[in-house]
Amino acid sequence: MNEKMENKKLRLDVTSSAFCRENGQENLEACLEACHLYDFDFGIQIHNSTAAEDLQKMVEYGVKLSAHAPLLSEYNINLAAESFELTKSILEQNIRLFHELGITEGVFHGFGMTDKPIPTFNRNRSYDDCMTDVFRTELSFDGKSRLCCDFTGTEEFKMRLLRVKSRLRYIREQYPDILLCIENDFPAYGSANMFPENAAKLEHPICLDTGHLWASSYLFDRDFHTDVMKFLELCEVRMVHLHASKYTSKIPKLEWSDGHLPLTIENQMDLPRFVSSCRKAKVNYFVLEVVKATAADIHAFAQMWNK
Repeated sequence: MNEKMENKKLRLDVTSSAFCRENGQENLEACLEACHLYDFDFGIQIHNSTAAEDLQKMVEYGVKLSAHAPLLSEYNINLAAESFELTKSILEQNIRLFHELGITEGVFHGFGMTDKPIPTFNRNRSYDDCMTDVFRTELSFDGKSRLCCDFTGTEEFKMRLLRVKSRLRYIREQYPDILLCIENDFPAYGSANMFPENAAKLEHPICLDTGHLWASSYLFDRDFHTDVMKFLELCEVRMVHLHASKYTSKIPKLEWSDGHLPLTIENQMDLPRFVSSCRKAKVNYFVLEVVKATAADIHAFAQMWNK
């Protein structure tokens, strides 16, 4: 366990979409009150789909900010692409913005099995619209679906993993004042950071996303909680994206999608067990990546944390 994670107050961020609606200020005040009740350190994580006007709104709230990078960018970060120039430029622009906003923690997806630039989704472009441009049918579960097959044994994957590892080292050396975690991916469109045994080889701080791991565990016939423990034991998990998924074993694999739903919905994930495992591993930074998060999600998390 990294010594930086020891003996720190729990940090609980809520994703920025929760405060972009008309009742944003009211919701923020309720979330702040809930965090104060449990002595959690509150923050907002600005999502990479956030528009400039909403980013300014988050700044004006005057609370701690973190980032789901890249912010205000036309393209995503991809450390696995042959050329590093576009990603270097995006990183440089984002780090300058982080410094301006006082952001010292962030997370990003950075391991795509493509050399093409990957557009960022936002209010005008959906996730599927953006990712279709980099879709490779040979990496698909059935040759047609957006969901991935297991390509992690291929020589291409091994080559790209080494490339990502090297560029993550560059990020740590170039920006030592920023904690910039790489996130485990939702298993679609050739997004490749899916399994703990491969994430460990990157030797870089990890953001562990519950919904993404829930999907990849089911798609590839793995056990969710076993893989949770592998991430916690093999990797340096410094941040968690916590949200619920409605998908169950009754739903065919090719109909699965992501989560990002309130912690209070009925689900089969056993999130209390997940949170308990993270607490035992001394993970103390959680982000409620729930699109319409409210104080009810903070109360639900607190019950899991203090169980």
